[in-house]
Amino acid sequence: MFVYRDEIDGLRSVAVIPVILYHAGFTDYFAGGYVGVDIFFVISGYLITSVIDHECEDGRFSLVSFYERRCRRILPALFLILFLSSIFAYKHMLPDQLKEFGETLIAIVCLSSNVYFWWKDDGYFTNISELNPLIHTWSLAVEEQFYFVFPLLCHFFAKKRRCLVILLISAALMSLLLSQWGGNLRSLSINQFQGFAQPAYATFYLPTGRIWELLCGAFIAFYLRIKDSSKEFSRLTKEFFALLGVLLIILSVVGLDNHRVPPFPNFYTILPVSGASLIILFAEKNTTVGYLLSIRLVRWIGLISYSAYLWHQPLLAFLRIKSTSTPQLNLIIIVIALVFPLSFLSYKFIEQPFRDKQRFSRKQIFAISGLCSAITLILAIHSIQTANIQSMTAEQRGDEYLSDLRKYGNWEYVVRDFDALERRKTFSNQTAALGKKRMVLIGDSFAQDVYNMIIEGKHLANYEIRVYFVYSRCQIYLGTEDRKQFIEKRHHQTCTNANDIKYALPLIRQADVIMLASNWYEWSAQRLPTTLKLLNLTEHQQVFVIGSKHFGIVNPALYVNKSTAFRKKQFQAPKTEIVNVNNLLAKSIEKHIFVNVMKMVCTGYNFTCPLFTPQGKLISHDGAHLTKYGAGYVGEIIFKNKPLNKL
Repeated sequence: MFVYRDEIDGLRSVAVIPVILYHAGFTDYFAGGYVGVDIFFVISGYLITSVIDHECEDGRFSLVSFYERRCRRILPALFLILFLSSIFAYKHMLPDQLKEFGETLIAIVCLSSNVYFWWKDDGYFTNISELNPLIHTWSLAVEEQFYFVFPLLCHFFAKKRRCLVILLISAALMSLLLSQWGGNLRSLSINQFQGFAQPAYATFYLPTGRIWELLCGAFIAFYLRIKDSSKEFSRLTKEFFALLGVLLIILSVVGLDNHRVPPFPNFYTILPVSGASLIILFAEKNTTVGYLLSIRLVRWIGLISYSAYLWHQPLLAFLRIKSTSTPQLNLIIIVIALVFPLSFLSYKFIEQPFRDKQRFSRKQIFAISGLCSAITLILAIHSIQTANIQSMTAEQRGDEYLSDLRKYGNWEYVVRDFDALERRKTFSNQTAALGKKRMVLIGDSFAQDVYNMIIEGKHLANYEIRVYFVYSRCQIYLGTEDRKQFIEKRHHQTCTNANDIKYALPLIRQADVIMLASNWYEWSAQRLPTTLKLLNLTEHQQVFVIGSKHFGIVNPALYVNKSTAFRKKQFQAPKTEIVNVNNLLAKSIEKHIFVNVMKMVCTGYNFTCPLFTPQGKLISHDGAHLTKYGAGYVGEIIFKNKPLNKL
């Protein structure tokens, strides 16, 4: 018989609070707050399996009834958030953002938002996800995809329990292996063996790497049903394992920093999953942990946790979309505080009424769900069409801002020409005969910007140029120290391979000019004089170091439908750490080889940087990387002034 447990509601609060704080940016203390979703998966697997198993035992399990309960539980509050988010998106999103929002709505209605985000490949742990109001719906999609199959298996194998358990154990082990496939085995390197190489986001978003978490909850439900009450664990044993579960969750929330652990999920995910499992198994009301989880306030947060999960991301995302800079701490705290009263209202007036079978019958629930799905699809299509119309209208008015942003204000533009040239691994044999010199450009996305400067301004026409990419997390460094000590653990494999300047040495030996451009870190900047010395350049070779750049936090949406005069007046302060690193480079490197981009470009009041060119064109779409016009503008400045004017 299924028994309602207050402490499970308390565990829900333990899951949702770290997620909210993590998304709010409190990553210093909640670096692994995203594992709250993994705790939710275990709870969901336990609760739903308990109900299904109980109904199968009584011979009254019905797939229609099961999906009716899912509709009552999931859809009403979800549709509320989708409708409200659509209003804000329509008013405040850029056309391209609005178009992606509409596509996301379609994916959500089709229960496949996780597949959509995987296909878009934005990455859950990127800054882009902070601006996506519906990124969190991926976990709902994972659950619903799982529950399309799991109840069927329970139904068909109701009288063959042993076969069902064997099948589910096999599926759980395979899922755990797949999660590890995209996780920390991907970070191992033994000579030429690189472990597995499944894309990490595939395991993060898709159910393949998550099934085992839901099945852990299911196995707990199976175990508790057949547990022999005569072999009850002692009170001390329950206390110990319940406390161990809490410690594992705390360790996960505090310690599983996505910058330090391999791509999630992986074997590290066992920590929060085990913690949640131990609490469900042992934290009964007569234990200390069970008592704490059953406290009224803790339970209350757990009861509204689904609404809180739905509300928090749109509120935070739209705050960031509307802000001209990174939202201040007090605004973030206000938004977090708003989550709970809003969640209570949606729980009381949306969730609870629709769960009441006396107020809404099965036919009404399915009819309302179908109607809301249709309305959501209409909103999605309207969003996509509105985005297209806005872009066309702006172009017809003669304002090319949106079309420029779409064509040249993105990563595709930044990397395009650099990546095409990188396929050429050596210099031509005809360089000398053509009267040209040889130059090699080495670095990360900032080097890609430099190459775009060269292309847009038609600079260095008398040079044959080759490029070599070194990922910014790896940095440009030569020396006796092991650079892994300065690099985040999850990037060790990447930085062990081609992302190392030592592999560019054959090109350097052939070049007349070597240009190093990077988003310099303090540790690499301090060691750059040593790196330059170890390049062992001849007296006929020249080397130049291009400093880092930053134009402040840029929100392109703020400048739609603004006049050219208004745009030209926009100046912002760059990141302090970028300025500090450039100052460090200026002190340690000779003036005739260092290009201080910030000092040349940011000449506004109090060392502020222009956001637009004198012609009113956006310089940087994200504050760090250049648009087509930004590349032309900045390139004109640095190549016409010392020291690059000598080239």
